[in-house]
Amino acid sequence: MWASEISKETLTDEIIDSLLFDGLDDDGTEADCIITLGSKKAAVYRVPVAAEAFFSGRSEKIMLCGGKIRDFPNGRMTEAESMYQKAVGMGIPKESIIVEKRSQNTIENILCSLFELQRSMRLNRVKSVLLVTAAYHMRRSINTARYLFSAHISVYPSPADDTATKRNSWMSTAVGTERVIAEALNIAECVNNGVFPDFEI
Repeated sequence: MWASEISKETLTDEIIDSLLFDGLDDDGTEADCIITLGSKKAAVYRVPVAAEAFFSGRSEKIMLCGGKIRDFPNGRMTEAESMYQKAVGMGIPKESIIVEKRSQNTIENILCSLFELQRSMRLNRVKSVLLVTAAYHMRRSINTARYLFSAHISVYPSPADDTATKRNSWMSTAVGTERVIAEALNIAECVNNGVFPDFEI
């Protein structure tokens, strides 16, 4: 089955599992930068994954992406600013952090991260990045990045689990089921709109 053929009627638990999770485990690869995509709870679930990779010596730089302004427990700010506060609070040096606060969605996360990579590190010097986002959101994110990034930049996954969309338990709650189905349909829409190439599941 091809991603372009996905519909609500054709989705099964097995297809969702393969589409969203297969082959996207973190293999421990080192990278020039850890790019962490934003969300309302990215500071809770994604920043710790990025921090673990940073403190393990896998990269000297972390980029925090997300320009959406939200109400957080620590105030009203962009997703990236909330993530920045968390990262600094976890002990990551300020000089190691790149903040991207223009993007409003996944595609813009990727495009704006390219601009920040150029500004902070120069794209020609960047050979690899580690991409951190929710596990169920990784396929769409990494396919977008691999399609839009320069061919000389390798993109590696580092998925972060939240409470509702873990690979082995998303089907046990209505929230988890709703999220993964919506994500699967979003991937099909991206393929059919040419955001990234079609692929076989």
